[in-house]
Amino acid sequence: MRLVLVGVRGQGNHWVKILRRSAEVEVVGYVDVVPEHLAALRAEHGVSEAQCFSNLGAALAAVRPDGVVCVTPPAFHRVVAEQALQAGCHVLTEKPLADTWGNCRAMVADAARAKRVLMVGQNYRYDRAIQTLRGVIAGGAIGTPGQVAVQFFKGPHFGGFRDEMRYPLVIDMSIHHFDLMRYVLGADPISIQAHSWNPSWSWYQGDASIAAFVEMRLVADATHAVAVTYTGSWCANGGETTWNGDWRVLCDDGCVVLTGDQVRVQHREGRPWEDVAPVSMARTSQEYLLTEFLAAIREGRQPETSGVDNLRSIEMVFGTVESIEQGRRVMMAGQ
Repeated sequence: MRLVLVGVRGQGNHWVKILRRSAEVEVVGYVDVVPEHLAALRAEHGVSEAQCFSNLGAALAAVRPDGVVCVTPPAFHRVVAEQALQAGCHVLTEKPLADTWGNCRAMVADAARAKRVLMVGQNYRYDRAIQTLRGVIAGGAIGTPGQVAVQFFKGPHFGGFRDEMRYPLVIDMSIHHFDLMRYVLGADPISIQAHSWNPSWSWYQGDASIAAFVEMRLVADATHAVAVTYTGSWCANGGETTWNGDWRVLCDDGCVVLTGDQVRVQHREGRPWEDVAPVSMARTSQEYLLTEFLAAIREGRQPETSGVDNLRSIEMVFGTVESIEQGRRVMMAGQ
C-alpha cells in the first residue's frame, strides 16, 4: 500500500516511525506546510527531498498514492480528506474527525460517494488496559453496567493550536473518552449535560476543565440505560491519572475498576477485589489502527473506527459544547 503522510512533526513524527516500521506499506510522500518540519524529517529519518511536498495536491499528482494518513490540526482534516478522496485515495485521519459537526458529516458523505475507506484514529480503544476492562464487562460475569464514573486529570504543555482552543480538553482529548464510553460499555449516547471552567492557574486560553453527565443506552438492549459521570482537567498540577483515565463501572452483580491502567473486579460487596490479568495483544494503539486500516481496504469493508461509526462519538463532543454554551441538556442527533 502506497501512502502519503500529511503533517510530519509532533504526532506526525510518531506516525513517521510507525509507517516506516511497517512491512505492509511504502510511504511515497510526506507533506507539511512548514519547510522546517520537512527539513527536520529529512535530517532525522533520511527521507529524500524528492519525497517531500509543501502541499497535498502536488504530492497526489506526483506519486499517486493508494491512501493518505492525515495528522494535521482538526481544522484542516476536511480539506485534506476531500482532496485525497477525490484523487481515489483511502483516508486514515487522526482524531477528532473534524473541527465542526458539519465538516464531520461532509467527510463521511464524501467517503461514501467515493467508495473509499475513511477511518478515524481512535487508538485508545486498542490499549491492553482498555481491552481488559471491556472484556470483563462483555463477559457478563458481574452483570450489566448501570452506573459509571470516569475521571481524567492531566497537565500537558503542548503549545500551539491547543492552547488557543475554546474547549481544549473537550474538543481535542475528550473524544477519546467519549469513544471509549461507547466501546467499553457497548452503548450509544442519548443526552449530555455539561459545565466547563478554566482554573486560575490554567495555561490555556479556553476552558480546560469539565464535568458532564451522559445518559446512554446499551446497543444490545435499547431498554437498558447507563448513567455516566465524566470529570476532567487538562491543567492538573498534580494527582494525574493515566491517559485512559480512572473508571468505576457498577453492574448489577459487582463492580470493575480501572485505576492506573490496572483492572480489578469485585463480585458483589463483601467479596475480595481481584486483579485481572491484562489481555495479550499482537499490536496496540496506532500500529493496530494501521493494520485494521489496511485489512478493511483489502477486504472491502468498513474499519472498526470508521467515519460512519465515529459520528456517534464525535457528536458527543459537539453536544457537550452545545450544552456548555446553552446551559441545558442536549439530545444526541442519533436519537
